[in-house]
Amino acid sequence: MKRILAIFAILATLTLSGCGRFTPLSPELKQDLQNQNGKIDDIKNNQNGIMMDLLNMRNQNDINARDIQNLQNGLLNYNRNNQNSGVQILQGDGALVAVFAVVVIGMLLVLYYRSQALKNQKTAEIMAQQIANYDDVNLNDNVFVAALNSPVEDQVYHLMIKSQNQYKCHRQRNPATDE
Repeated sequence: MKRILAIFAILATLTLSGCGRFTPLSPELKQDLQNQNGKIDDIKNNQNGIMMDLLNMRNQNDINARDIQNLQNGLLNYNRNNQNSGVQILQGDGALVAVFAVVVIGMLLVLYYRSQALKNQKTAEIMAQQIANYDDVNLNDNVFVAALNSPVEDQVYHLMIKSQNQYKCHRQRNPATDE
């Protein structure tokens, strides 16, 4: 009798606790899906309606994106069409090489004429020093008259004055070099 009571207690705890449902007649185990009162059809209709709304929103977003892109392209390319309207002069690798060659030649010309200008400036300074060292008033006047109405008259004047001042300072420091 103790065994029967123990078995009965175990079965009672299993059935009443909610964990074990051993009975094959339980309504939870019989889940036959039936279309009662159109409930499943309503769910399918609702799902189809939501899917159609999402598809409409997606299509509207695609149209808006296309319109925005067309507007941006129109603003960026206001006067530009995608048609060829003439000959493109600087196009391709050949034009790049030609432009690079012109730039290099231009730089070489600038360097050449700059070095020539520096040499000519040094030559003029040496000549002005020698004229100042000669200390002849007539020679100084002839040089000033020769440069009088030329574009370089102010540079000649400054070089001559500078050289004469250097010569005078040199004579004052070294009186033994005077003849």
